[in-house]
Amino acid sequence: MKIKTLVTIMMVLGVVFIASSVCLGQEAKMEEPLIVEDAVICQDVVDRTPVESGFVFSNDIGKVYCFSRVVGAKTDTQITHNWYFNDVQVASVPLNVRSNNWRTYSSKKVMPEYKGNWKVEIVAQDGQVLKQLTFTIE
Repeated sequence: MKIKTLVTIMMVLGVVFIASSVCLGQEAKMEEPLIVEDAVICQDVVDRTPVESGFVFSNDIGKVYCFSRVVGAKTDTQITHNWYFNDVQVASVPLNVRSNNWRTYSSKKVMPEYKGNWKVEIVAQDGQVLKQLTFTIE
């Protein structure tokens, strides 16, 4: 009876040890968080550089851009630019991040009737909002 109890205890401890090792291994593999080092709303992006950034734009601008520079990616991943007009999501643009220091952008056509408050949320692949930018179309 005592040997059977000892074997059972050793089996339970073995399972606990294996489960702990697996969890620690997963934590070690977790990627460092992405950081949005630079992000702006601008009138254009030329040679991966934002042009005429700002917070207020005319409703006849035609198009606005959200430029992001993301650092910290250890492997290929994605971010998403979620565009909101007066707190209603109007676009979601997935963007690849392929290095530790990656510049990318998305754009949104602006119709003359799109006057109001806008925001872009830059979201990591796990759903974490990394940065939020707000701007106005007058």
